[in-house]
Amino acid sequence: MAGMQASQLAEWDPPAEELYDDTVPPLFLDMASGPRHPDELLDPPETLLQDPPARSDMLSDRPALEDHLVMHDTRTMHGWLSDETNHVAWRKFREHGRTLLVANANRTPAEQALGCDIIFYNVTRHSLVLVQYKKLDAERGGFYYPNSDRNLAKELVRMRSLDRYAEMQAGLADEQRLDPSPSWIKLCNPRSVLPHTTEMIHGMYFSRRQFESLCDDGRLKDGRGGAVRFGYKNVPAYLDNTLFTRLVETGQIGTTGTSTDLVRQQVLRSFRGQRSLVLATLSGEETPQAARNAQRRQAR
Repeated sequence: MAGMQASQLAEWDPPAEELYDDTVPPLFLDMASGPRHPDELLDPPETLLQDPPARSDMLSDRPALEDHLVMHDTRTMHGWLSDETNHVAWRKFREHGRTLLVANANRTPAEQALGCDIIFYNVTRHSLVLVQYKKLDAERGGFYYPNSDRNLAKELVRMRSLDRYAEMQAGLADEQRLDPSPSWIKLCNPRSVLPHTTEMIHGMYFSRRQFESLCDDGRLKDGRGGAVRFGYKNVPAYLDNTLFTRLVETGQIGTTGTSTDLVRQQVLRSFRGQRSLVLATLSGEETPQAARNAQRRQAR
């Protein structure tokens, strides 16, 4: 209606989120009371200007399910045009001739094999980034406690194996990346209501190496009994949505060269329900030559 082209709108970038800010953005729905009837989600408009009632069942106070957080982020890429694909798990994003494929791997064989919830495949820059989602605990001060996560150890083994697998395929002629490892972790804000539906879930991104390094950082050992915990108050550095998505969009992080081709094969095999060979190749005490032979057999 305004006569503006979609490509012009796509060039606009939202301002970066403030780092070290532990406050949660104010939500419009915080001004509304909880539902009174299944068919009536919010109170009448005249109540919106009143002070928010002191009730524990307000919509924005209810923690979101991790599955819902993952699903939301697979369908949101600010400034990119979105299209469905012929596979229900994958979605295509387009911007300025660039193409990005995003897959929801949550609770699929891909997650079990590769330790990820979301897969970003930058078709234009030929890079893959895989992200495991974790939720900050609203009932524990908005922190994430790695030692209390029963699944984390197994997921880190998968991510570590995948990173080693990609590293073994690196070549001198490959494109340079700021970080060529595919495995990342996102710690998500647990709130179930967003101030803007076009935004990804607020959170902190870490490469797998950075996350494991922070687990040994004394600054994070400030929980009860010296427990390690991750939160906006104590994490010294992380990537926010704006920084992370820009690195993904421009292909500055993720796999490159032959490692992209082989990891992509692993991803496709996992989505087809076939056995992934990454862990079989790298989790044992194999020699480098035996590992290379196994990869050649897989490539054939």
